Parts: sequence; structure tokens; C-alpha cells
Amino acid sequence: MFELKDLPSYDTLERFGATYGNTDVQGLQTWLIWASATQEMLSAFEANLAHSCGLSQTQFFVLLLLKRNPDGLGVGTLADGVSVTSQTMTRIIDRMVGAGLCSRDVDPVDARARLVRLTQAGDEILDKALPSHYAWVAKLMSHFNADERRMLNQLMLKLTQTGVLAGHGEAG
Repeated sequence: MFELKDLPSYDTLERFGATYGNTDVQGLQTWLIWASATQEMLSAFEANLAHSCGLSQTQFFVLLLLKRNPDGLGVGTLADGVSVTSQTMTRIIDRMVGAGLCSRDVDPVDARARLVRLTQAGDEILDKALPSHYAWVAKLMSHFNADERRMLNQLMLKLTQTGVLAGHGEAG
């Protein structure tokens, strides 16, 4: 989560850059604006889900993964699919099973394992959530024309596909 709401001016970034050795002030300003916009977008996404159907982002994505995989998925696969630990996913699934959104059944291939499956109630909440989500995304993306969307896709894919972010946290 990006927590800085009061972004510094370019002049401040230049002063700090001179003092602390930042040779790419424009890059830092671009990153700050991008990170701030991403945080605002994700907060609005969460608020829309909560308002339209009472789901968290993680619950929404778990339901989507289960909808795409009607034979069920293991907790580890679900955890990988939404980038949380298996322990965190187990707690999420416990709550979702309690709410009737999914079930946890014995894996027919391995009786020691459990498969998580979408229930009718989970499917019904997706029926309610998806139209609202699609409308929200359409409204957000209406601010970009086709060329801008292609450019956004190219820029984001450049980061994810080239491994630029794989070494996050490492300097240089």
C-alpha cells in the first residue's frame, strides 16, 4: 500500500535529489504520481466491491478463480493466485466457507487434501458483483482513448514481463 497522500513538489524533489544523490528527479516524480494514482484506484476498487456486494478484493478474486476452475482448487493454488500466504488464504477460506460462498471438500485424488469449490451462494454474489465491477472499470477507463490504453498496456507489460520488478527492494 502506498501511503503518501501529500506528494512533494518538483522543487522539493530537486532539493532532496541534490542532497541525497538522486540523479533522476523526473523519474521519482513520475513514480510518485503513478504510485499515488495506483493506490487511489485500488482504494476505489475496494470501496466499489464493498458497496456493491460486501466483498474484499481478495474474496472477489478467490471467487473468480473458483468460477474459472469448477473442479476446485487447493488452498496453495488459491494463495498463489492472489499473492497471499497459504496461512492467510486458509483464514480467508474459513470465513468464506462460513459465509457459504465456497465449500472445502475432500480431494478425490488425494484424500488428505482439500479442494475449495464455488457454491451457489458464491456464484450468486459474483452475479451481483461482476456487473457493478465492469461498470466501474468502464467508467474509469473511459478517461483513456484506445491509443492511451495501448500505451498503458505496453508500459505495464514492460515492467512485468521484463522482470524489472523481480529485484524490487534491491538498489542498482
